[in-house]
Amino acid sequence: MANTVNHSPAGEGQFASRLFSQLAKSQPGRNVILSPSSIRTGLALAYLGAEGSTADELKEGLQLEGAGKSEVAQQFAHLLAKGQGKDEDGPKLNYANRIYVAQQLQLAQSYQDLVSKNFAAAAENLNFSQSVEAARRINSWVEEQTHQQVKDLIAADSLDGNTAAILVNAIYFKGDWQLIFPDYGTLAREFANYGGQKVSVDTMSQEDYFRFAELPELKAKALELPYFGSDIVFLIILPQDEQGLAALEEKLNGLDLNEISSQLARRKVKLQLPKFKFEFDVPLQPALEELGIKKLFGPEADLRSMLRESGKLRISEVKHKAVIEVNEQGTTASGATFVKAELESLVLGEEVLEFTADHPFFFAIKDSQSTFFLGHVSQL
Repeated sequence: MANTVNHSPAGEGQFASRLFSQLAKSQPGRNVILSPSSIRTGLALAYLGAEGSTADELKEGLQLEGAGKSEVAQQFAHLLAKGQGKDEDGPKLNYANRIYVAQQLQLAQSYQDLVSKNFAAAAENLNFSQSVEAARRINSWVEEQTHQQVKDLIAADSLDGNTAAILVNAIYFKGDWQLIFPDYGTLAREFANYGGQKVSVDTMSQEDYFRFAELPELKAKALELPYFGSDIVFLIILPQDEQGLAALEEKLNGLDLNEISSQLARRKVKLQLPKFKFEFDVPLQPALEELGIKKLFGPEADLRSMLRESGKLRISEVKHKAVIEVNEQGTTASGATFVKAELESLVLGEEVLEFTADHPFFFAIKDSQSTFFLGHVSQL
């Protein structure tokens, strides 16, 4: 069976949910955004070079059960292909993954072949002892891959002659809403931050048909904003209680977001959503260790399949940074023009539901297969 690898939504969804839960709990008052699919892809690069219990931990932690390395690589190649050569009008989605390995260590040809075929030139030697130049090389590559959105991922002072390998991953997403928000609907409205402080923020507004549901078991409601020309959606889960985000996220831990999406139905909704832009970067080692991925970072790391000769290699850092901007046009950079197609005529007297995101909420950018981003807005 060529297709036994657990790259099913369940495998990725479980990893996404557990990782997000770890990070959200550790940063309750901070706006969080991360890309589970990007992080998992980057770590799959390490898995392809790992052996023994290091490989077992990665396979388990990333939920990659049941396949050989070449099958795992093929599955990820399929995921990465989703972002390439898309319809010009649809969202842009680019993954960037690379392992930088100290110059004195030679990468094994078989590893190079496996990753360059499936992950597009993903391993490179670098002289870490020249830390400023090494950081510049890494950062400019990431910047280029993310259309200048993600800058300064690695600080020069985190690299030195003892750095063995750095795993870098980035993702860029830009999508326009299927239903753009009219500029005239954006007004200053009140938002209750984490902790209760009220602030005035530019809040977008529109009334239209959206997939929506009340979720009494989560004490929340959910709504999906679709992106134009794509099956990717922006899912918002808004707790009923103003300060109910932590309790909601506790319940979401381990839950498959597709189960929530399946409960949504087309309803007429008056939607109010704040404009926001923020970036989030975090060293992932502590959260990954909580998920059982520990050996990768320690002296007993076994990454011998990555190297030509049997040098000792461990991953010294896994760094992730994501940037998000949500505005009237869509998500991330704006500027494309889009003529809205006429919707079916509004039924007179139909009940209009309210969805007012005026306090901390959870969001995801996803399709039925992958979770591209997870995040929460705690304060504006």
